[in-house]
Amino acid sequence: MKKSLIALLVATLPAAAFADVTIYGKIKGGVEYVDNGTTKQTNVDDLGSRIGFKGSEDLGNGLKTIWQVETGFGIDGTGDGSSSGTFANRESFIGLQGSFGTIRLGNISNFQDSDMGIVDAWEYKDAALGLKVFTRDADRLKNSIRYDLPAIVPGLTAALQYGAKEDKTAGTPKDREVYGLGLGYENAGFFGKYAYTYEAAQQVGGVITSSNDKHRLEVGYNANNLLVAFGYNQDDAKLANAAGSEKVKTKDYALTAAYTMGAITPKFTYGQGETKALGVTTGKYDQYILGVDYAVSKRTTFGAQYGHINLKDDNTKDRNAFGLNMVHKF
Repeated sequence: MKKSLIALLVATLPAAAFADVTIYGKIKGGVEYVDNGTTKQTNVDDLGSRIGFKGSEDLGNGLKTIWQVETGFGIDGTGDGSSSGTFANRESFIGLQGSFGTIRLGNISNFQDSDMGIVDAWEYKDAALGLKVFTRDADRLKNSIRYDLPAIVPGLTAALQYGAKEDKTAGTPKDREVYGLGLGYENAGFFGKYAYTYEAAQQVGGVITSSNDKHRLEVGYNANNLLVAFGYNQDDAKLANAAGSEKVKTKDYALTAAYTMGAITPKFTYGQGETKALGVTTGKYDQYILGVDYAVSKRTTFGAQYGHINLKDDNTKDRNAFGLNMVHKF
């Protein structure tokens, strides 16, 4: 009786109540075999499933309200972070859009997450099967405000973002102030994008953590069934210590190529990186990934890939992985 009554009430609501609300999402799952040099393991994993609701309201004079609530969950029965199933744990915001541009408040993707990442053309969970190391700074920024400039020049995008330090607990703060800048340009299939992030230092347990300057550049071509993308990532950390400060610099490079032939898209990625501190190089690695996607429809794709990470530090072991995945978009 209660279910019938609810259905009747929903049916009587005007169509306009739903006209500007879109339901969207992806269901992504896979099987991955991973050999880390010590343990060999087969995993059934969620690869970043999510569901979202978004909409807008016309306020007149070219101004409108925009909003979005997106939730990530794990179809394998497990999940944490952005796959925990906690409501609005992915990009969620409310804002305004008009001739002045777009301004949003909430848990908002940084420029690396929203506008970049084409160089990482893979679906995966294990780091050997994609560019998880290279894309480590692509994320959502909680307690943030983001302003995107209007499209004055066709193909040109620009954004500014600020993340507030809301947790000021002495000695154990969870937040730090973050400032972000993003610039991009696309024309005739060619693209170039740059992102800069500054993370202020914070005090944890009486120790001042590093302040970080992060740069990321992506350039390439994506048209006529061909994708060629090059990415460069640089993180500069300034660590405070008794001697004054210590600078740590991490650099990563990645190159991806893919070509679509009907429903089949073979892909290849090569990456490398290293960290330098006090003249010592650590964390050096080479990586390659080879795979293929098969689109069975416009919304459903199967994928297979093999990945290898060659870790070059002493007493480290290489990592190999093979993965099969399925993705459905709605």
